[in-house]
Amino acid sequence: MAKNINQSDSLIDEKIGQQEKTFFESLVLFFIALKPHAKRVRAFRKQLLLFNGTILVLSIVILFFLIKPYFQSTIFVLPDFGNKGSSSMFSSLSGLASLAGVSVGDNPPTLIYENLLKSEAVMSEVIYKQYKTKEYDHPVNLIQYFDLKPDESLPDSLQDRKMFLKMFKMLAKSRMETDFDRQTSILSIMIEMPESQLSADVANALVLSLDKYVRTQRRSFAIEQRKYLELRVRQVKDTLTYCEEQLTIFREMKRQILQSPKLQLDQARLMRNVEIQQTIYGELIKQLELVKLQEIKDTPVVNVREYAKEPILKTGPPRVLIIIDILFLSFVLSSLWFLLKEKFSNGWMRIRKA
Repeated sequence: MAKNINQSDSLIDEKIGQQEKTFFESLVLFFIALKPHAKRVRAFRKQLLLFNGTILVLSIVILFFLIKPYFQSTIFVLPDFGNKGSSSMFSSLSGLASLAGVSVGDNPPTLIYENLLKSEAVMSEVIYKQYKTKEYDHPVNLIQYFDLKPDESLPDSLQDRKMFLKMFKMLAKSRMETDFDRQTSILSIMIEMPESQLSADVANALVLSLDKYVRTQRRSFAIEQRKYLELRVRQVKDTLTYCEEQLTIFREMKRQILQSPKLQLDQARLMRNVEIQQTIYGELIKQLELVKLQEIKDTPVVNVREYAKEPILKTGPPRVLIIIDILFLSFVLSSLWFLLKEKFSNGWMRIRKA
């Protein structure tokens, strides 16, 4: 048995060794085949240096002088740990998402928040908010900051809408990034802007707009319940006051109640009306207090670990890495061009002669 195991191990080692040897041999053959081409490329070294040097200078000018740096601010939204009413909160948040035009199903709150962030209901307040920036000496909204021009081909009533949608797409697709960690249910929100303080302000405005939307929309049903109960309490209180006054007037006018069975019956009816209204009034007061508590309890709160602060360091662009990539690609393409140039010219000459 042990001999069989040793033999199988030796066979596996032998196969691995053969594969490594084959790979090494292929690599050596590749460099051998590349050697004559390298000699031909070396003959064009002056042209290569001139061409790639020009590409390098242009890349440096564009990246360092024409492309503005950007800053990134990050906010972490935490799940609602330890909330006993989490199941009801999930269903309420799913309802909010459906109101915003987003279908999320049965998901954690932070994942629902991720979908709600890119809804027009949340984005509109962020886009039209006035921000203090270095580029302008007065507060401007994001449409004004990025200098979006209206489409003159559209009527005046649709131009504002068109600019809003353009800014909405820019913010949702290229300026905002979200990352949901399924293990911890923590949602990360990253905002990129040309100015450091602006990136922090937009990130904070986005979370505040989300929180406002969640609170406002979720509490609307509870507020309606509370308003109805408050109205019923006032109505029943008025009825109870009327019944009590009727009983008081009856007792003052009919002092010989004990001597008349009919007067005793009338008094019992009035007392019964007072007791019924008192019972209804007490029950409505209890329901009103419960609705007020439930209104606060069922309202989901966007639990932010820490609001964004002005980033000190620039996030990008990574100029050095971009320049290295551009130079590598430029060298490869220019080398191929000089290698294949002769073949292309010879082939073209043959076609012309034919």
